[in-house]
Amino acid sequence: MNRSAFLILVPLFAASSATTQKKTSAPAASSVVPISSGDAVSLRPVKWTVVGGSSAREVVSGRTLPITVQADIAKGWHIYSLTQKSGGPIPLRLELLGTADLVMRGVIKAPKPDRTFDKNFGIETELYSGSPRFTIPVGVPGRSTGGVRKFQIGARYQVCSDRVCLPPRTDKLDVAIRIANRT
Repeated sequence: MNRSAFLILVPLFAASSATTQKKTSAPAASSVVPISSGDAVSLRPVKWTVVGGSSAREVVSGRTLPITVQADIAKGWHIYSLTQKSGGPIPLRLELLGTADLVMRGVIKAPKPDRTFDKNFGIETELYSGSPRFTIPVGVPGRSTGGVRKFQIGARYQVCSDRVCLPPRTDKLDVAIRIANRT
């Protein structure tokens, strides 16, 4: 079993062991540490928001509009960077969803990640904790007609603590832009 699969299954096994231990009152034979009630946040330790709220942002066709998203990561947890090397945890991926005529134009601006050797994965990892912000350059082609465009930004990531990693997930953030025709 690879390390990623093992780290994903640990929380499930730990919860099962804790339930079994309570029913039988016998000590667990496993060395897996059960998840404590203080880790209840572990089911959703990351909350994503669009900086500036949900109101439509103005942009002229043919231009690029920077949209910033923020990950509020619970204390004791972290996500991995956009540039995390393969062979370990799932890197962060930000993408535009439901956009027929909008494109990502350029590179996503991200803070410098912390680097640390992760003994569970056996590699150096790049991670974020706290409240990192990422700016996505959304390009509007010059041929786009005016009006409001609604779409989503998909944030695919894996979140881990020093004890467990949760399965990768994708959170979707609603975004609206108002395109003005060139004058």
